[in-house]
Amino acid sequence: MYRHTPEIGVDTGESTDAGQAGTTAPERFSAEAVVASTFEELAPALPNEMAGLRRKLIHWLDEFPLDPDSKHDITLATYEALANVAAHAYSDGHGWARLQARREGDAVTVTVTDTGCGIPSTRPRPAAVRTSGGRGLLLIDQVTDQSDINSSATGTTVRMTWRPAALRHAG
Repeated sequence: MYRHTPEIGVDTGESTDAGQAGTTAPERFSAEAVVASTFEELAPALPNEMAGLRRKLIHWLDEFPLDPDSKHDITLATYEALANVAAHAYSDGHGWARLQARREGDAVTVTVTDTGCGIPSTRPRPAAVRTSGGRGLLLIDQVTDQSDINSSATGTTVRMTWRPAALRHAG
């Protein structure tokens, strides 16, 4: 699980003054303090709906000073997770995918959740059968700064986090 720990010297708006516990001194709080931005959509787990969620995420990402490579990585990994929901989560083809995204400080975290059948610990594949699939989770792991996958018979949650340099310098 990802836990955001502020960097030393970054004002989180929390006072460390013993006499002011739980308050923020006005002179330390600036109008440029980091405010978390969030995005959330729920859609049927169908391929065309997953493509629509990807477009909505791209539009949301346009609000931030992201470099093209970071934006590409976020979009690519998210779409892989969404495509997995559409292709594997619901054996009867009926279910939902939830896409949540959050920017907090210099991190962007995207979470894709379903209530499907989960990811089996082993996926037997007949010998000599060639497919183009099977690399989505590996790709997600390679293009994120951190990824966590929690799966059970009642669903899967894929949480992906990036810390793009552009957000560290956007101050």
